[in-house]
Amino acid sequence: MIQNRVLSVLTIVMNIVLLSTGTSVGAAIYTYPSYPGAATSPLYTVKAGDETVFTEKLTMFAGEMQVHYAHFSLEGVANVQVTVNENFTKYTLSPKSRKIQTTRNGNTISFQTGPNYLVLTVDSKELLFILIDSPEVNPPKIGDSNVKNIMDYNVDNKGGKLETKTIQNAINEASGSSKNILYFPPGKYLTGELFIKSNMTVYLEGGAVLYGSDNTADFNSGSGGMSTEGMQHSLIRFLNCKNASLIGRGVLEGNGKLIRSKGFNACVVKMDESSNILVDGVIARNSSYWNTLPYRSDSVTIKNYKVINCRPTSKDYNNTDGVDFDECTNSSLYNAFLYCGDDPMAVKNEFLTWNGKPTMNIKNIHHEKVVTYSNSASCKIGTKTMGQSMSNVTFKDIDIIKAGRAMVIDAIDNAVIENIRFEDIRVEATGVLIDIQNTSKPSWRSTVNQCVVKNTYITNVASDANSSISLKGISSQYPIDGVHFFNFKILGKEITSKTDPDARWSIGNNVKNITFDLKVPVLDGRSKSDAGAFELIAVNSGITCRFPAKTEETAELQVYTLQGKSVMNHKFKTQGDRPQTIQFRSTDSGKILPPGLYLCKMTMAGCEKMVNFTMMR
Repeated sequence: MIQNRVLSVLTIVMNIVLLSTGTSVGAAIYTYPSYPGAATSPLYTVKAGDETVFTEKLTMFAGEMQVHYAHFSLEGVANVQVTVNENFTKYTLSPKSRKIQTTRNGNTISFQTGPNYLVLTVDSKELLFILIDSPEVNPPKIGDSNVKNIMDYNVDNKGGKLETKTIQNAINEASGSSKNILYFPPGKYLTGELFIKSNMTVYLEGGAVLYGSDNTADFNSGSGGMSTEGMQHSLIRFLNCKNASLIGRGVLEGNGKLIRSKGFNACVVKMDESSNILVDGVIARNSSYWNTLPYRSDSVTIKNYKVINCRPTSKDYNNTDGVDFDECTNSSLYNAFLYCGDDPMAVKNEFLTWNGKPTMNIKNIHHEKVVTYSNSASCKIGTKTMGQSMSNVTFKDIDIIKAGRAMVIDAIDNAVIENIRFEDIRVEATGVLIDIQNTSKPSWRSTVNQCVVKNTYITNVASDANSSISLKGISSQYPIDGVHFFNFKILGKEITSKTDPDARWSIGNNVKNITFDLKVPVLDGRSKSDAGAFELIAVNSGITCRFPAKTEETAELQVYTLQGKSVMNHKFKTQGDRPQTIQFRSTDSGKILPPGLYLCKMTMAGCEKMVNFTMMR
């Protein structure tokens, strides 16, 4: 791989961090080359340790804010220096919950950090994103027996020639073959719509960019898949696909602002009726519409994912959502940065029927460790809420830097929506803090407003904005039933009732069973160390876990009541990256646990991860 790997010097005896010289303690820093035509930021210069990190200005967003970003990977802790090439008065480094100490020397801001997704706001200037990933673990290499180099097909990697057909042929050949990893080294690959196939991996090395064509006809390279709001096509497609991956530290550039101006709506990544899909580590940017759309798919894992869309400053929103799980099951988004002109995360049931098939009801969708910055709803159910049910959706460990609405359930169609969990959420700025309703009638489509919303859990939520909390049910037949607050704080003050004057309440007549509890179960030794080493998705009667490939370790599952009583302790052998589902059964009786709210703790190889879940009748 052509990664620039810098091992900084660690002075063990003195244990001194030389902040003034930019030296980093025990850090391995991996930087990536720019691609042909990339615009170097004239406003910001970024260094990690002694290495200058390429910082790009997204000039294609002209007309709206042209943001800047620096991307690199890091093992350990590095000193990061940002020099602002203009005078400034004040600055903020977000998420504020990271509590990163900064120093300023002239026009240079310095701080120490490990892997992190950060936003630097300097006066009212264009934003800077500092996107720091953990190093890749055993990435493929050119020369490996199962790797095929895309350059073996004589493609142009300077961006001067459209290479859709050649790249698609290479993908087709890789599918199911002995060389089933298609490797893209650094460069700019101009392409239209590409269809990833089953039983293969596309690997984008850092510095590799799949750059979308500016000709809308190049995105009509194949038929099939769901179309909604004029959007069927995408830069990257998974259509009826199984066991496929898109990984690396490269970039997917949708060229969306340009093709949107030509009246064409497309995603950057779209999945239709697919299963066992992994997207890991890439940057997906500049969509013309929703950026990433898994539709009617199962076991989709998206992690270490960075979305940078065009966010309008001239109007409220522009439909550039982040990651929208739509009629999916058993899927997750973990460790992500979502900068969007619309909803960063919106979980949907799109249609009552599509292609002759009824709704595939949303179930077991988990979002965790996500940073959002947007104009619209950060963590959202809806507005498409068709079908019979939408259940077991979690938004956990979320930092909301900016949002129009922070936590939202727009339930305006048919589904029963239950067991939605907003957990460990920090809000810096928002127009509306919580909005749960089934009453609205959007101007752009018809609705029946027959949803019931049952048992929404708001746990360990802290907001720096005292914005409105709106709970509204349309009728006694279709109410909002059960909104449960645990350790809910606004401006540092605990909110203990629905009449608490420290919150701005707006509660309608058809809302019932609003509860408050200051106590949330916290176990001794609770740790978030390397929590991304495995994934957990709580389901109604059990938990689905997925561990790193080739891992065979002893894992321990512990389940506790809200009062801290242990009700289950189960040890088992992991089975690599195959999903494993374990039923929640009492250790004493062997029976399925009774209905209620529980806390689950999984431990494996020194790593711990915890989720709250609800057992339903």
